Amino acid sequence: MPFCPHCGKTVEMGSLFCSHCGQKITSSSVDPSNKDIREEEFRAFIGKKADHYLSKFRFFGNEGRTGFAITWSWPGFFLGFIWMLYRKMYLWALAAFLIAFTPVSFPLAMIGWGIVGNYLYFLHVRNKIIDYKSRPTQTSPALSLAELGGVNRWVWFAGFVFLLFLLIFGFLGSLFFIHFLEYLGFFEPQFLEI
Repeated sequence: MPFCPHCGKTVEMGSLFCSHCGQKITSSSVDPSNKDIREEEFRAFIGKKADHYLSKFRFFGNEGRTGFAITWSWPGFFLGFIWMLYRKMYLWALAAFLIAFTPVSFPLAMIGWGIVGNYLYFLHVRNKIIDYKSRPTQTSPALSLAELGGVNRWVWFAGFVFLLFLLIFGFLGSLFFIHFLEYLGFFEPQFLEI
């Protein structure tokens, strides 16, 4: 079913005006495969930090096409999978979490997430909005996009607990390592004879 680009409600195929809001409808605006996304839809999905992310997203659109451009994401660099969970990018968060436990690739992954983080978020937002627009909806588009997008506020608490776990685990691991070295005789007193 086609939808109205103004109110988001379903309309009859071939209608010139929306029966719900009365706005004029063009044939391209009711096409469910239409990939044009308005700035208001991006803003509704992203939430409070929309200005910041929209300034980054502008690098990825060129003459109607989307493509990768190098930008920098400090949250992607420092927080990696925690930022991805916060922004509801669950599959990327899982990938970043698994990479975080491979010590050799972790520093390179941090730089990689910093470089591609904004683009991954752009693709996530764009695909979610396109998916949302292709489904018939009965509620206000802005409200539904805000509910679909936004952030997971519980992630900061989970990240704090995870960081606390790592600190405790690291502290206990270092105590165990010191005790093991003591067992091997590395810390026996050395006497010098004069």
